[in-house]
Amino acid sequence: MIKRSFVLLRAWAFVASIATFGAQPSLLGAQSQQTEWERILKGAREEGKVVVLGPPGADARKALTEGFQKSYPGIEVEYNGGPGSKLSARLLVERRAGQYLADAYIGGTATAILNLIPAGAVDPIKPALVRPDVLDPRQWWGKKLEFADQAGQHNLVFATNVRTHIAVNPQLVKKTDLSSYRDLLNPKWRGKIVMHDPMVLGPGQGTAKYWYAHPELGKEFVRKFFTEQNVTISRDSRQALEWIARGQYLIHTGLDDLQITELMAKGLTLAPVRPTEIKEIGDLNVGYSSVVLLNRPPHPNAVKVYLNWLLSKEGQTGFSRASGYPSRRLDVAHDHLDPAVVPREGSPYLAFYKEEYLHFNKEVDNLVKELMVK
Repeated sequence: MIKRSFVLLRAWAFVASIATFGAQPSLLGAQSQQTEWERILKGAREEGKVVVLGPPGADARKALTEGFQKSYPGIEVEYNGGPGSKLSARLLVERRAGQYLADAYIGGTATAILNLIPAGAVDPIKPALVRPDVLDPRQWWGKKLEFADQAGQHNLVFATNVRTHIAVNPQLVKKTDLSSYRDLLNPKWRGKIVMHDPMVLGPGQGTAKYWYAHPELGKEFVRKFFTEQNVTISRDSRQALEWIARGQYLIHTGLDDLQITELMAKGLTLAPVRPTEIKEIGDLNVGYSSVVLLNRPPHPNAVKVYLNWLLSKEGQTGFSRASGYPSRRLDVAHDHLDPAVVPREGSPYLAFYKEEYLHFNKEVDNLVKELMVK
């Protein structure tokens, strides 16, 4: 009996040793991850700051700086806001002069994919991500980290909404008069529409591309819009929206979501025509909600801390509340958003922010240039 008990005891000890050995790599992995994060934090505090290029507007600046600096008070965010086309042009000029001054770019996918990636200005972003909650695909919509570039390495998309293309002055225009994009062709709107310039990277080009590629609209709709409606073109989103609020124009299309959110909060008389109020199938919009890691960053540790914070629940909550964009993180609430802009699982959307659709930009540029010359 004693001999049998001894044999069983040895057997249980062997099983326990196997279980312990099997668990050990996970434990070591967690310890290694924690050590790596501590090393990055130490280096970031020594660097003292991170330089971020991002979208314009006080709300965007606040969302992308204040929360981070509260969490990491020893690391300053030097934030430079502006349109993606201007920021990328300046960045590439600096780099040609041998100046590597910025660490990360937050903005539209077209700027990242058409300008920054072809210029060799970015690094793969995933190696910079350390936090388990950021890397866990179960935390994200679609059960994955979303990338706009076809390689799936460089341009990470962290928020998407169902794009709003039109805003009006609700005291002068009934939104029911615009239940389809084809209603924009009504002769009564001739000379009363202002559009963000569709020939530069930005919301105007995004809207023109949406119309051009939409199966229910297409090239002929774009042609009629520009040749028949005497559209005023602006490169200043704030100015265009202020014109609408003052009644100088009645309809603004090629809408900058961040700008209208900010101006409506300040009391300007504006109303977006939401995608649920339009009959055509909508498209998912990234707006300013994608990020790239610039290569040869001057603050290599601080930018890793910043990226991990940006993609955390805290960072995404702040950005979503400031921008009105639904985060792709599943643990970020949408209770502050108009339900019309929140993508619905299983609903059909056109995803024009992805690289495979960006070839439309050149086609739209050529068409609009031809029509505007006429």
